[in-house]
Amino acid sequence: MNTNIKKLNLIFFLFILISLYSIFSYYFYAQENKLASVILKTLNNNIIETSYTMSKTIKSSDDIYLFKAQLDRNSANDDFIAAIAVFDNNKLLLTTDPSYSTINFQINQKNKDFYRELLNKQYIENELKYYEGKNVRKLKLIYFLEYDELNAHFTRNRIDYLTYFGIPPIIIFIFIFILIRNYISIPLEKLRQYAYYNNVVPKAFKISELEAIRYSMVDTFSRLDTEKKELYLMARTDSLSGLSNRNSLDEYLERLILTSKRIQKEFAFLYLDIDHFKSINDSLGHNIGDELLQSISSLFKNILRPSDFVARIGGDEFVIIIQDYDSYFDLSTIINRIQKELSKNWTIKTNPINISCSIGISFYPKDGEDQIDLMKNADIAMYEAKKLGRNQYHFFTEKLNQTVQKTILLDRDMRLALKNNEYQLFYQPKIDLESSKIIGVEALIRWLSPECGIIGPNNFIPLAEENNFIQELGEWIIDEVIRQYIQWRNKNIDISISINVSAKQLLKSNFSEKLISKLNINKIDASKIDIEITEYIFIQNSNETNSNLKKLHDYGISISLDDFGTGYSSLSYLKKFPITYLKIDKSFLDDYNTKEGASFVETIVKLGQTLNMKIIAEGVEEIEQVEYLSKIKCNQYQGYFCSKPLNAKDFEEFYLNRKI
Repeated sequence: MNTNIKKLNLIFFLFILISLYSIFSYYFYAQENKLASVILKTLNNNIIETSYTMSKTIKSSDDIYLFKAQLDRNSANDDFIAAIAVFDNNKLLLTTDPSYSTINFQINQKNKDFYRELLNKQYIENELKYYEGKNVRKLKLIYFLEYDELNAHFTRNRIDYLTYFGIPPIIIFIFIFILIRNYISIPLEKLRQYAYYNNVVPKAFKISELEAIRYSMVDTFSRLDTEKKELYLMARTDSLSGLSNRNSLDEYLERLILTSKRIQKEFAFLYLDIDHFKSINDSLGHNIGDELLQSISSLFKNILRPSDFVARIGGDEFVIIIQDYDSYFDLSTIINRIQKELSKNWTIKTNPINISCSIGISFYPKDGEDQIDLMKNADIAMYEAKKLGRNQYHFFTEKLNQTVQKTILLDRDMRLALKNNEYQLFYQPKIDLESSKIIGVEALIRWLSPECGIIGPNNFIPLAEENNFIQELGEWIIDEVIRQYIQWRNKNIDISISINVSAKQLLKSNFSEKLISKLNINKIDASKIDIEITEYIFIQNSNETNSNLKKLHDYGISISLDDFGTGYSSLSYLKKFPITYLKIDKSFLDDYNTKEGASFVETIVKLGQTLNMKIIAEGVEEIEQVEYLSKIKCNQYQGYFCSKPLNAKDFEEFYLNRKI
C-alpha cells in the first residue's frame, strides 16, 4: 500500500508531464517549421522579385554588372543571405562575395519539414531571363544562405520558447506535486499506517475530507481500544469482587514462575477459604453472602502490599501470592494480619456477621514448580488447617509448619516476658592480667522463664533481631545496666560495665544521643560504660552506624569489637571505626598450645598493640591460658577460670570476697 500510493502519485505526474511536453514538443516543432517556412517564403519572394527587376532591365550579359550595388545592398540587408551571385550555367558572372564563386547545382526537393529543408540548404536559386534580340537567355540568380545566422536565430527562438513555455510548467507541476504530496499523499500514508499499526495518532489534516476520515478513524479506534481493554479486564477480573480471576492468576503465575526460576527466589502461595461461609448464605441469603465477599475483597485490596497478588477463584476461595518477605516469621506476621482483619465484626445490611478463615501455604519451588502442584499442595494444607479447628493457617510441610508455629509462640512469649519482668542481667567479670583485679563486667541477658527455667540469649536474641524486638529489649538492657551501675557505685563497687549492642540499635540515628542523655541525667562517667559490637555490624556499614559510634567514642565511651577474626574481619574496619578493645574469641584461645593457634592469638595481640588498642581474651578456663596471655602482653581476660556469669547479688559477694 505504501509503495502503491507513491507509485500512483509519481505515475500520475509523469503521465501529465509527458503528455503536456509531448503536446508542447509538437507545437514547438510546428512553430519552428512554420518560422522556417516564413523565412523560406520571404527569401523566395525576395529572389523572385530581384530576378523580375533584373529581367526587365538587362539587355545583354554585360548589363548584369549594373546590379552589383543593388545585390550588395540586398545581401547586406538580409542577415540570412551570405552572398548573392549570378551564374551562366557554371560560369560566374557576378558575386557579392568572392569566396562564394563556385557552386554545385543540385535539385532542390520539396519537403514538408521546412525547418530541416532550410537548415540543409546551402542556397536558393531562381532563373533570370532576358532577351537578346529574339533569343531568350537564362541565367541563375543564387542566394547563398548564412547557415550560422539561421542556426543562431532558431537557437535563440528555442531558448525563448523554453524560457516562457517550458520551464514554468515544470515549476508549476513541482509546486502542485509538493502540495498534493503534503496535503494528500502523506496524510493518506499516515492514515494507512494508523489503520495498520494503530499506534501513532495523526495530527489534524488541512483538507476537510481527509480530516473527517482521520477523526472518524481515531474515534473508531479509541472506542475499539476501550472495548478491547474492557473485554480484557472482563476476561481477567472477577465480576463480583473486582479482584483478579483464575485466568489472571494463571497469567500472573506463569510470569512469576519464570522470573523466580531465573533469579532463584521463592514465593508463598496462600489458599484462603472463609470458614462456614455456606451457613451465611443459607441463613442470610446469597445477596448478603455476595456483599460480604465484596467487603472482604475490598479489605484485601487495602491491607495487602502493592507487591502482593490476590485473586478470587471460587465462591469463598481466594489465592494470595506473597513475594517479599525476609523470613517465615515475617510471612507469618502478614498472614496473622490478614486473619486478624477478617475476624473483626462485619455488618452487612444491619446483619452482624463474625467470620474467620483457614489458610494453606505452599512454596515455590520446594512445594511445587507449577501452578497445579502449588494449588494442590496449598489446598491440602488449607484442609489440614480446617481439621485443626479452623481460623488457622498451615504450611504444606509439617516440619516447616511446626518450626513456624514454634517461632510464633516464642515471639509471643518473649514479648510477654518483658512485661512480666522475666529478663535478668548476669555479669561476667573482666580481669586485668597485670594486677589480677576485677576492672569490669560484661552484662549478659538471661530469660528466667517460669516454665522452662533459664533460657540463654542464643535461643531468643536471633528472633528478637529478626522481628525488631531487639530495639525494645536493648532499651531495657541499657536502663538496667545504668540502674545496676548506680547501685554498685553506692556500694563502692566502681567498675566499668560492657553492654552488647546490636546492629539494628546502631542504625537508629538518635541512639547515641539517647544513651549520652541517660548517662548525663544519672551523672555516670562515660569511661565506666563500654559498648560491645560484633563484626556483623560491618555488613550494616551505614552513615548512622558510623555516626553513632563516633559520637559515643568522642563522648568517652569505649568501643569493644567482640569475636574478632570470626566474621567479617578487615583491617580497613579497624582503621575506620573507633575501636578501643579487641576481644579474642574463645575458638582461637582453645588452640593456643598449637603452633597455628598461637600464631593467630599472637597476631591479634600484636595488631591491637600496633593500633593502640587493648586486648581482651574470652573463654579463659585454665591457668595455663592465663599465664600464656600474660606472657604475650594481653591486657584482660574473662571466662570460667575466674567466674561464670553471675546475677547482681552473687557478683557483689564474689567481688567483695576477691577484693579482701
